[in-house]
Amino acid sequence: MTSTRFKVEFYNRAAYKEYLALSGSTRTMVDKGIARLALRADEIGKPLAGKLAGCKELKFRASGIRIIFRIREGRVEVVQIIAIDQRDKSKVFAKASQRLKSGQEDERP
Repeated sequence: MTSTRFKVEFYNRAAYKEYLALSGSTRTMVDKGIARLALRADEIGKPLAGKLAGCKELKFRASGIRIIFRIREGRVEVVQIIAIDQRDKSKVFAKASQRLKSGQEDERP
């Protein structure tokens, strides 16, 4: 039996609403990605730079969806999903950067 290594949570309510807004097939794909994050968040994803340094990107090529996440260390390692959206015109990166800059972390669902 495989146990999870990371607790996965949404950075804030806005990130959770993005998740809820996904269509059924896309959400199923994202759920599989979230399950992978719970097991191997430190091993997967592309590290980001600039304003999103310290974050990683998980890509879903078929749908064009990106999950921007980061690993928060503490007593339990936590993966925070900061944004979920299309890569189109760097929209997902702009959302994630703005959320981290404004510190909206305390509005969790």
